[in-house]
Amino acid sequence: MADQHEPEPGSNLPDKSRPADIVDAEVVDGDLVAAPTPAKPAPPVDDEEFRQFQEFQKFQKFREWQQAQGGDLAVPPTTGAQPAEQPKKPWWKTALGLLRYKFVRRLIYLLVLLLLLNYAYDYYFGSSSGGGNGTVGGGSAPEDAVPVTATNPKQAVRSVYNGLRSDTPEVACNLFSVEGQHQFAGGHGAPTCTIAAQQINSQITDPGAYANPKFGQDVVYGDPSASEVLVLHCRVQVTGGPQLGTFKLSRQPDGSWEISAYSFQTSACSN
Repeated sequence: MADQHEPEPGSNLPDKSRPADIVDAEVVDGDLVAAPTPAKPAPPVDDEEFRQFQEFQKFQKFREWQQAQGGDLAVPPTTGAQPAEQPKKPWWKTALGLLRYKFVRRLIYLLVLLLLLNYAYDYYFGSSSGGGNGTVGGGSAPEDAVPVTATNPKQAVRSVYNGLRSDTPEVACNLFSVEGQHQFAGGHGAPTCTIAAQQINSQITDPGAYANPKFGQDVVYGDPSASEVLVLHCRVQVTGGPQLGTFKLSRQPDGSWEISAYSFQTSACSN
């Protein structure tokens, strides 16, 4: 007779119809502890992130190895290539970059304006002054140095000096009357006014200074409202060439002045 308390065969055996759960475990101090499942890193998005991910993995392995050796953490040697040096910008790109600043643009505008004003002044007015720029016996006179007509006696005499220092000194003879040309030529021992002008031109050492004689006070002798006056040589200071004589000027019907006579000496000058 079977014992009522004896279990039936197979009653305590696990149910074969349901497989047993498999649990990864490791023994820690005799207890059975379930091992955590390591989290997998997210896959990199692009090549750059993949490269950085690989560098991170190498760094982690290096730290684990160094900790296992019992040493201090150190920065692993660099494995990546050094970034290429950026090429320098061309100078013209740097210069163009300065145009971004308003004050730089204003300075450029001001410089261009000054250059244009200087060019316009030289073109319309010229410069009959300045010394030492010409050559001996030469030098070019401004376009308006020897006008066809002179509006006052001083201008007529100054134009004579200016014309004599030019490359064509004979233009100074245009300011004389026919009689004045004969007297000017005779005063310098020349057969004609043209030859006299060329002789004086050869004696000029500073064309720029010679073209601009300085007139003293009362250089014009006589009544300015009269039809004839004198420009006294003793009251004209000349540098860079020979001193000329006294000029007699006559007023023309159109109001201009013409040199009608010429002489080295005059009673109005004490010397």
